[in-house]
Amino acid sequence: MDDRAAFAPEAETCPIELAIRTIGGQWRMLVLRSLLMQGAQRYNSLLGTVAGISSKELTRNLRRLEDAGLVVRESRRQAASEVDVYTVTQLGSSLLPAFSSLGAFGVQLAQARSTSGRAANA
Repeated sequence: MDDRAAFAPEAETCPIELAIRTIGGQWRMLVLRSLLMQGAQRYNSLLGTVAGISSKELTRNLRRLEDAGLVVRESRRQAASEVDVYTVTQLGSSLLPAFSSLGAFGVQLAQARSTSGRAANA
């Protein structure tokens, strides 16, 4: 596939815009990060790994990710009860390289800010 196709200028056909609308926003990205890095998790575990998210916001974002086909909720039998476990789908897992690239960019950004901060203080 031609890489330039991902940069279509028309909003209705732009794959980047579709991706941003689907996974954009602080919470969905952080929920996906947690699931990609730590694997399948129960709701309360996710609530603990996504710092600052409210229960209501987590529920809303999990539903949006489920609707997009990036996350699936499975009921699993544990001991005497059933628990819901969230995991990324195969489509969701395909985001791992993008998250790795974002992480590498974040490291570069932090280093650049650190360097520019030292230069300003000198």
